[in-house]
Formats: sequence, C-alpha cells, structure tokens
Amino acid sequence: MNILVVYPYIPFPLDRGTYQRTFHLLRELAREHTVDLIALSEEGERLEQRPVFEEFCREVRFVSFQHPKWPKLLTGRLFKALPSTIRHWSLPQMAQAIREQLKTNHYDLVHVCDIVMAQYFLKEHRDIPLSIDRSRVDLQFQQQQTTHHTRSWKDKCLAYENMVKLWFYERRVAKRSQLQVLCGPDDEVFVRQWISRKAPLKVVANGVDLDFFKPNLIPAPRAAKPTILFCGAMDYTPNVDALRWYFSEIHDGVRAQVPDLEVLIVGKTPVAEVQAYAEKSGVTVTGSVPDVRPYYQRAWLQIVPLRIGGGTRLKIVESLSIGTPVVSTTIGAQGLNLDHDSQILLADKAADFIHETVRALATPPLREKLREAGIRTAQRRFSWSQIGADLAKAYTELVPAQPERIHLMDIPFDRVTMAQTLDRVGNMITSRQPHCIATANVDFLVQAKGDGDLRQILHEAHLVVCDGTPLVWLSRLLKKALPERVAGSDLVPQLLRQAEQKGWSVYFLGGQEAVLKTAIQNVQAKHPALRIAGSESPPFRPLAQMDHEGICARIREAKPDILLVSFGCPKQEKWIRQNYEAAGVPVNIGVGATIDFLAGAMKRAPRWMQVCGLEWVFRLCQEPRRLIKRYALDLVVFGIGACRELLHNRRPAHV
Repeated sequence: MNILVVYPYIPFPLDRGTYQRTFHLLRELAREHTVDLIALSEEGERLEQRPVFEEFCREVRFVSFQHPKWPKLLTGRLFKALPSTIRHWSLPQMAQAIREQLKTNHYDLVHVCDIVMAQYFLKEHRDIPLSIDRSRVDLQFQQQQTTHHTRSWKDKCLAYENMVKLWFYERRVAKRSQLQVLCGPDDEVFVRQWISRKAPLKVVANGVDLDFFKPNLIPAPRAAKPTILFCGAMDYTPNVDALRWYFSEIHDGVRAQVPDLEVLIVGKTPVAEVQAYAEKSGVTVTGSVPDVRPYYQRAWLQIVPLRIGGGTRLKIVESLSIGTPVVSTTIGAQGLNLDHDSQILLADKAADFIHETVRALATPPLREKLREAGIRTAQRRFSWSQIGADLAKAYTELVPAQPERIHLMDIPFDRVTMAQTLDRVGNMITSRQPHCIATANVDFLVQAKGDGDLRQILHEAHLVVCDGTPLVWLSRLLKKALPERVAGSDLVPQLLRQAEQKGWSVYFLGGQEAVLKTAIQNVQAKHPALRIAGSESPPFRPLAQMDHEGICARIREAKPDILLVSFGCPKQEKWIRQNYEAAGVPVNIGVGATIDFLAGAMKRAPRWMQVCGLEWVFRLCQEPRRLIKRYALDLVVFGIGACRELLHNRRPAHV
C-alpha cells in the first residue's frame, strides 16, 4: 500500500513526547507499506534531519514556513467559520506541496497528524481515504485548558468563541475521515459523546523504545535523598499547568512529611514561570538535557500531576520501561489502562496526591513492586514494533488490496502510476533478467482484437501500462479504476532522467536514421551524464526479413540496461517478444513515436488536450492522411467494445 504522511513538524530529534509517537509510528508503518512524507519546517529548522527519514521513506519533502500572527477578534477571526487554532495552520505552500505530491504519485491512504493537517483534505483530494492520528482530541484539550489555564474574561471569551467553531470543525473532520486513531479509551469516550457516534475510531496507545529505555542500561544509581521527577517539554501548556498545581497545592504538603525532598524538573525550553521554581529549596530546573535516562534512574518516583490531557503520556510508559514508579492523576494516565496500587499510583485531589507520593517515598517494598510490575507491563504492551504493526494491519484492512492487474476488453493492464512504473523498472534492472514492457493504448486494444499474436504478447508481458485517457475513464466506469495514464511519451523522458541519475545505460533501436540521430543529440544535450550504450536504425523490412541475430549480437556487446524499440505497433512488440531473451537487456520497451517527439520531428498535444483525452485529435491534425482511417476504426471498435463491457458489468450475476 502507498501511504502519504503529512506532519505539522519534523519529528526528529525526539525531544518532545509527540515527536516520539509520530516518529515511531511513521517508521513502523514504513516496514509494512510504502511511505512518502511531507512535513512542515518552522523557519527552516531541522532540515538537516532529512537523511534520518530517507532511510525508511521513499520520498521526503520538507516545507518551510513561519507562524502567522494570531488574528484579532473583530478584524480577523470573529466572522471566519474556521477556528483560529486551525486557520493558523492554513499555509498555501503546504497546500501546493500536497497537490504536487498527489499529481506525481498514487496513494491508497493519507495519514495526517492531528486535525490541523486534515483541513487540506476537506475540500480537495476527497477521493483519497483519510486517517488522522490524534496525539490529543483538540476539542477536549480546549475544554480542559479553558477550565484550568484561562484566567481573564477576555481570554475566556476568545476560548469559547474558538471552541464553538472547533466543535463544528471536528464534526466536519469526523464525516470526512475514514479512520481516527486515538491514544486511549478516554479519548474514544469523549469523541463519541461530543463529536460523532458513527466516526470510525481506533485506539493506538503510545509506546516506548524498549531497547533505549532499558532498566540499568545507563549506570546511574538512585539518589541518596528522596527524589521526584517531572519530565516533559516545559513550554507546553499542560505541563506548565501541572507544575503550577503541584507547587501551589501539593509540594508543601509533601515537604512537610519528607523534609529532605529533591525535585527534578527536566525538559526543554522552560518558560519563566517554570524557571522560577528553581528558587525553591531542593528544586532543580535542568532545561534541555542530552539524555533523560540518568534522571529517570536517579529519581525515586516520577510525578504526573496533569489536569489538562487528551492522549497518553509518553513520560509514563518511559518510566514503566526503565523501572521508575509513577504517581499520576487519572487524566495524566488516561488511555494506559494501568491498575492503581499495582502498576501505578493514581490521585486526582491534592490531598490524595500528597498521600500517595509520601506513601511511595516512605515504602521501599511498594516502590519495588511498582518497579517490577511497570517493567513487565511495558515489555508486554508498549513496544513500538507491536503498536506500529497493529496500525499497519488496520490500514491494510481499511483499504483492501486491489488486484495488481485488470482486464479491459480482454487486454491486461497493471494498476501502476508513473512513479510505480519507474520503481518496477529499477527492480527489473537490479534483477538483471530480461523483461518486456508494453505501453498499451486504444489502438493496441483494437489491433489485439484481430491479432491473436499481439493479444498473447500483451498477456505475457511483464508490465502493461495504460497509455490512453479513454481507457482510464472506462476502468473507472467499470469500478476497477486504473490510477492514472502512463503514456510512453511521458515515461521515456522520465526514464532517461532517472537513468542519468542512477547510471543506467540506454540503447535506441528503430526510427528513421536522421530522426534517431537528432533525437540522440537532443537527449545528450538535456542529459549530458546519461550513458548511451548504442543506437541503430535497421533498414525498413518486414519482421521475418530482419537481421535479428546481428541486431541482438550488437545489443549484447553494448550491454545496455534499457532498450527502447521504435518500430511502431505491433511490429515493435513482436520484435521484443521474439528477441528480448537473446538480446539479454533487463528492460525492453516499445516506444512508438516517442523517438519523433525526442527529435522534435513531431509535437505533442497541449497539456489540456492530454488531460481531456483529445491528444489523438492533435495527432490527427498533424498526420491526417496516415491516421484518419486508423482513428476512425479505433473509434468504432473501441466504442462498441466499451459499451458491451459496461452493459455486461451492469447485468446481475446469476445465482
């Protein structure tokens, strides 16, 4: 399956919890499917991380952007239907990057991170199945943030205005998406209650890199004094709010019973409010650290006093894996399905949080029990490989695999895009075994109806691509759609470009001698590094009278990777079928009039005529005497055959 992944950031290095989820899911999806990535890069940051993703993604595209200013209520947001938190991510350069990617590649599914990226698929590209991985449910997050973090009346009004619009937007997204991937059962309950009762949902909890967060892998002993840890990005609103609640209502109560308590606040970009906690006795604010594991192992406990949630906390599964017991609110641990007093300690009121923290610090057997249970639970339930494989399987079931080859009027066609065709060519060259490729258009179908040899050749070809817009239309009407037209006159230039990049060699066979010479000169001018193994324009003779042995000997001596044969249909297909094994070339393609296009002896139709299926009209105007009879016959035979196929397809099957 081909999957396009769209992220609002580049999730590497893994210095945020959300990056851990998105990166590991992306890598695990790429183990089972072909994945292309488009990601936003804020002001060009993290562009150097491209090689990390190129190791497992087929194509990687980073789009630079700057965050726009937040609009004012009356002049920029009140009368806009889209909530400002979503419209903030409406970026023309991202929309254009998605359009370009979809124009050149066929995808079975689009996987986006969070609903801010879903907006690009609400009005456009609606024919592609959409899955949304939600690190949090935005409407739930907004509700909790308004309750616990919004202070002034002005901010509350703005929050409620955005929340109402967000509710409508969430419902639109639910109707458009084929799947929403949530972090936990609590998120699922919220979506069902507030957003949609029918939207397809799947819970995929966060995981942990078990090899990285392995107990005792880093030689860092537990601290001598009672030490608690709070870990996370310190400019993230839920984390800032959690520390505010801890220090205003919990910390003094714990210190009263554990006077020598040490508190470690570990995480990148601490805001001024967080930095100020370092002035308290026994409190350390580290800021960003190169490796968080020594702090996990030093701490006696990790605390997770979150009041704003949605999603699951990677800090908890990391603690479980490395063996650091956890005291958390229910919101902090939501979605992990952990048992209180067995795998974790849960408390939602300040007094209860104080009690559980002090109890764990004062009871070594309890901490050891939590430590051992946490390690076992992480290894059994939270490995990224297991979680990613589960999601990859869900996508396979969501978009069932379609047959690789379909038949139109008894002629086979492979379901391939231009990009997939180029991939197939690369695989053929790697194998070093000879292969036949046919670029079949309407005329091929018409000729094959009266020519059994041509029909057999097409059935036996290793790859048959669709070189006709009417054929694509017919396949869609028959509900066995071909993804796109792969015209030979488009395929050959792309093959030549790729051959230049990858060092493949090309041999040209056929065409008029002067035209072939001009075509090669033009190709060399455009692709100076391309290796042309040889060229030959044999005298025009019937197939049976050609010097097959001599031609094949010269081709074998040149050892090309690609052989482009231009004898016209069906002569070129019959020559290839008769000689491709003797020539020993990995890729043999009949290219028809493409040599004339490369030489400039014949012009291609404008793009709009190609898209509308009218390229034959342009060709007819160029060579009316030669083509009028052929196209008239094609029109009649194909029209009748297409009508028969459509009528047969609509008949009810006999039981």
